[in-house]
Amino acid sequence: MLERLGAPFGRFGDWVARVMAGFYRVLGRPGKWFQDFVNGSWLGHPVHPVLTDVVIGGATLIVVFDLAALILGTDELDTASLVAVGVTALVALGTLWTGLTDFKDTATGNERNVAILHGLINIVATVAYIASFALRLGAGDDLGRWFSLGGALILTVGGYIGGHLVFKYGSMVNRNAFAKGQRAKEFTPIIAAVEVPESTPTKVMLGSTALVVVRRGDLVYALKASCSHAGGPLDKGTLEGDMIVCPWHGSTFRVRDGAVRHGPATSRQVTYRTRVADLQVEVSGPID
Repeated sequence: MLERLGAPFGRFGDWVARVMAGFYRVLGRPGKWFQDFVNGSWLGHPVHPVLTDVVIGGATLIVVFDLAALILGTDELDTASLVAVGVTALVALGTLWTGLTDFKDTATGNERNVAILHGLINIVATVAYIASFALRLGAGDDLGRWFSLGGALILTVGGYIGGHLVFKYGSMVNRNAFAKGQRAKEFTPIIAAVEVPESTPTKVMLGSTALVVVRRGDLVYALKASCSHAGGPLDKGTLEGDMIVCPWHGSTFRVRDGAVRHGPATSRQVTYRTRVADLQVEVSGPID
């Protein structure tokens, strides 16, 4: 049902994604660093859900303050409510920005339709909290309380849809978390060393698992071929120095250990131990 509700906003979602991508692209390298910060590449998981917890906690606190003031018939909690609404509105703006940044790298189709529906609903909730803050500043506490209550109800719906995105579509979840790939307890040959060209991502198979092998001089590295962000084919990516760049969304990993150098990926890429023996590239692992 959510997919159908979001479908009419599909083209608008595509436009939003292009605008966000263009914004970061225009900023150049500083934009890349800013995007890494907003994505949460430095944190090990997305920043967006961290901020949503603050917003939901603030919304709950506001409802408690307002109900207590109503039940007790006092205005002594008005200042506390005002501060809570202001902080919630401010953090909600940051939450929207992180969400839109993640959204630009969201898959097309049903996942993107649900994601834009999630975003639009939370924009409405954020506007409600901003309005509530403005009304409370102007001594319109009664109307401000109604806007806060409406914002909380709308936020609940947005949160439900956000959960749907994560638990059904795995949006911004490490795609390799439950499928690290074929495990080789002993070193296992996967390809002749002469068939691995210098500085060229090469796809090989370890059983049913696709790996990407990179040779740099006498050293050979092996990573799981599916990107941890959205499953993109790293074997079709490009090399930049000691890093490999996913062709889908530009996630960048260090080939030596799979460490994230640039987002939107937030989880380390699965890597394997390698060696060359008897003219064969051999791997074991993956490395936990």
